[in-house]
Amino acid sequence: MSSVLQNLSYFFRLPFHIQWRTCLVHLPRFVPLSVLHLTSPEGPQPFIIALPSRKNNTIPLYVFVPPKPVALPEEDGVRIPVENGEWKVPVVLDFHGGGFIMGSPLEQAPYAAMMSRELGAVVISVSYRIGPFHQFPAAIHDAEDVLSAILDTDQVTKAGKVLRQEIQRYFGMTVQDNKKKKKPDTGLDDIEKITLDASRLCVSGFSAGGNIALNMAIWVPPCPQLFSTPTAETRTPTLTRGMSPADTISPLLPPVRAPTVLDDICQPWPSPLPPEKAQPRMLPLLLFYPSLDARLLPHERPMKSLPSALNPDDKKPQTQRMPGLFSIMGPTYLPKKLRAHPRASPGLVDPKNVQKNAAILLVLPEKDSLAVQSDVWVDKMNSEGWNGPVRFGDGRDNDWNGHQGGASLTPSKKNGGMEVWHAPNCRHGWTQFPVAFLGKHEKEERMLVFERTMEFVKEKWAKTLPVEGQSNTDQEMPPLAIPPPMAGEGASSSSSSL
Repeated sequence: MSSVLQNLSYFFRLPFHIQWRTCLVHLPRFVPLSVLHLTSPEGPQPFIIALPSRKNNTIPLYVFVPPKPVALPEEDGVRIPVENGEWKVPVVLDFHGGGFIMGSPLEQAPYAAMMSRELGAVVISVSYRIGPFHQFPAAIHDAEDVLSAILDTDQVTKAGKVLRQEIQRYFGMTVQDNKKKKKPDTGLDDIEKITLDASRLCVSGFSAGGNIALNMAIWVPPCPQLFSTPTAETRTPTLTRGMSPADTISPLLPPVRAPTVLDDICQPWPSPLPPEKAQPRMLPLLLFYPSLDARLLPHERPMKSLPSALNPDDKKPQTQRMPGLFSIMGPTYLPKKLRAHPRASPGLVDPKNVQKNAAILLVLPEKDSLAVQSDVWVDKMNSEGWNGPVRFGDGRDNDWNGHQGGASLTPSKKNGGMEVWHAPNCRHGWTQFPVAFLGKHEKEERMLVFERTMEFVKEKWAKTLPVEGQSNTDQEMPPLAIPPPMAGEGASSSSSSL
């Protein structure tokens, strides 16, 4: 009860222009699950788990259990993931978009259900904490806690136990329900136990969710220079060890929000994933129009068609824009002083600090205010050996279509590589819009990119990696060097400094 009163007290102390926008953007989180029978009729339909998290918090998870096992490709053939009554089911961890101030796993349901059906995977869509009631890095903490629960195969933690017990309970109820309704054989009758196969893990995210997904696969080095204060005499950085809540979050937030403050933002921040050499398979990392650099608010970003990829000769000046919803509401989650933190802007992290077993599929719509920063990140990753086929979709010679064509690139032996799928004449969020809102081109483009997405995941899961009993937790990481933020016409040339 005290928490509810604190939330109400905090809400009524916010400016009115924040209050009414908060009510508006949070409405989708209260839509009942039954609406999915209309928006995602093919199913499976999700059930909700309240996952225990740090500081007595709980994280709502929308869990999609596949209707039947699916044979998955192996290097020497295909594998039915059922043996001796146990179904070892792959896992897709998904994060919705919404600029960290809106959005819900409900909008992910058609995508999550498709992935569950086609891959035979348990898909977990996370309802992470958002602004203005929570602030950075609350969403990252929630994502880490869910990923840690998935990886807890020995069920050492309460979260690991609850996740597996609830999925097993729901699975048992589904089997019994099928028997009562005398449904045709789905291959579930002989299965007694469903087990999460953490070795076949995929992480996906859309927009802000893409930011979170990339966060799960990076190591953040110490970055004291971000929060140092130059002295008037020497102009040399003076290290500030830790920042007070007044410096990092809104002074209006109640004390219960204190766990979202970084304990010491100058310290390294490792990935929750196990060391790369201890992972037996590649990790498909699906990034749909991710936000990679938060230093500029949406209305401040250069709004250009991908300059070095799709339209290199565009020299027209850019029209100045007025602040919109995300520019007004965004700072309620991410304070200005923390925008350059590499957990807020994961595109600033050195490519060497990305999990080497990650295999990245990056989807970039052309009509997107995130297009320029994404293109700069691609150049940065390519310079460090993260490369792969690129699709432009504009009919140029040898354009990769997701299956054939494309430049012949030698696969890197140092990392999982990165495929880039450019989507010309598509808008930000077009893969999540209801089909009725899409034109013919966007419908066709979505069908193609989702087809490649599922093929990509199967290809990466089929590959096995040598496992060594080594750890990378002791690696030394130099302090992070932050490039200047992009601004206007300078954005297209800033990639050279990265």
